[in-house]
Amino acid sequence: MNRRRQTTITITKAARRAGVEVQVVKHCIEVGVMREELTEEDLLELRRIRRLLSLGINLQGAEVILRMRRRIEELEAEVARLERRLRL
Repeated sequence: MNRRRQTTITITKAARRAGVEVQVVKHCIEVGVMREELTEEDLLELRRIRRLLSLGINLQGAEVILRMRRRIEELEAEVARLERRLRL
């Protein structure tokens, strides 16, 4: 399996680059939305959180939305996999 090596980002840098407070990043790590080894992909998630917060959604609500979004992506991938199997 060919994996790209991703550089990890500190909590402070991630918060600054995503435009959120350090406490938001720490909360996401504590509740398991992100791992301590933050990557560029996590920055995208933090920016989504920033957008949700700006819409008036609290941090716990943003957490639920992110988890649902990930689950939808997993289900879409599963549907695509099953559709490919049906075509064989």
